[in-house]
Amino acid sequence: MAEIEYGGIKVGGSKALLIVPLIGTIVGGLWGGFEVYQRYLDMEAKIAAFKSPDLSQINKDLALINEHMNTVNTHMDFVSKELDLFSDEMGYQKESLEEQIKYVKEVKVDVRQDMRHLETIVGDVETKLQQQKSGLIELIDKASERFDARRDSLYSDTDRKIKEVEERVNAKVQRALDNPLAN
Repeated sequence: MAEIEYGGIKVGGSKALLIVPLIGTIVGGLWGGFEVYQRYLDMEAKIAAFKSPDLSQINKDLALINEHMNTVNTHMDFVSKELDLFSDEMGYQKESLEEQIKYVKEVKVDVRQDMRHLETIVGDVETKLQQQKSGLIELIDKASERFDARRDSLYSDTDRKIKEVEERVNAKVQRALDNPLAN
């Protein structure tokens, strides 16, 4: 086998095969260490040269967005209050309408009672006064027409008031829907 002698040390073939990879490993480790150290130095240079970006425009934009959101929230609060007021007003209108309907019903009952009362009077008058029959029939017809006209006028007046209230409410709702921020 071949032997290598260097500085008085003899190394045989199998030992030489062990020394060559050992030397390669040491040289590779040194080279790797140098590369890591060089990258570390490059990284330090980049970190030292780093300038933080200017975020002032982003902060200004965020402040503007926050201001806009505050304005929108203020408008939404105002619209909410307007809707509450509108709801209260609708409640008052409803109560007033219910009172009017109750009054009309009471008047209707009164008219019916009046009509029944008149019918009994007419019946008594017919039995007592046969000779004045034609005059009394005309009087009863006129009273009936008058009561019908009164009832009809009350119905038409109530219908008219209901339509006026609906028109006012619809106009207010439409105005609020058309431009909710203007209210």
